[in-house]
Amino acid sequence: MLRKLWLWVWGGEPPVFPREATWVTIFSTAFMLMDEYNILRNLGLPLDEATESLVLYLIFPLLTLPWLGRSPREYGLTLGRWREALPLVGLTWVVAAGVEAASVYLDPSVRAYYRPLWSATYPWWVLTDLIGWEFIFRGYLLFAYARAFGVGAAMWLQMVPFALMHVGKPAAETFSTLFGGVWFAILAWRGRSVLYPILAHWFIGWFVAFIAVVLAGAV
Repeated sequence: MLRKLWLWVWGGEPPVFPREATWVTIFSTAFMLMDEYNILRNLGLPLDEATESLVLYLIFPLLTLPWLGRSPREYGLTLGRWREALPLVGLTWVVAAGVEAASVYLDPSVRAYYRPLWSATYPWWVLTDLIGWEFIFRGYLLFAYARAFGVGAAMWLQMVPFALMHVGKPAAETFSTLFGGVWFAILAWRGRSVLYPILAHWFIGWFVAFIAVVLAGAV
C-alpha cells in the first residue's frame, strides 16, 4: 500500500536521489535556518554571531560525516594544492582591495553598514565567522555536489544558498555573491581545500570595514 502511494505521488516513476547530496542539502538548510533564527543563542548558549556560525557551519556538519560515510578530507579539510591555490588567493586580495575601495567610496549604503563594525579585533572576529561559512558552502556542499552532479554544476549550486544568506546586506555586496561565490568555489576546487576560500573571503570581510574607516574623511 505504501509503495503504491509512493509511486502515485511521483507519477508512477519513483525518483532517484543521490544519497550524499540529498542529505547535505537537508542538513545544511537546517543549519542555515538555525542560524537565521539564532537557535543556539536563544537556548542560552554563550555564543556570539561568529562562534555560532563556527558551531553551526563547521562542528555540526562534521558530526554528520559518520552518517554520510565520508572523512573531513573529502570535504576539503586538508592543505591541498597550496602551490596552485596561493597565487590565486593573492590575486583575489589585489582585485578585491580595488573593488572594495571603489564600492566604499561610491556607495553610501556600504559605508553606513561597514564603518561601525571596524575595531582592532574585527579581522579575528571575521576569521572565526568565515571558517564555518566557507566550510558549509565550499567544503560540505561543493564537494558533495561535485561527486553527485559534476564540479561545474556544483560551483553554481552551492552559490545559491550562499547568495540568499547575504540578503539584508548592502545590495551591491549581495549581487556580487552571484560571481564571488563561484570564484570562492574555484579556489576551493583548484586547491582541493577550503583553506584558500577562507583566506580570500577573510581579507574581503575585514578590508571593507577597514577601508570604510580610512576613507571616512574623503566622502
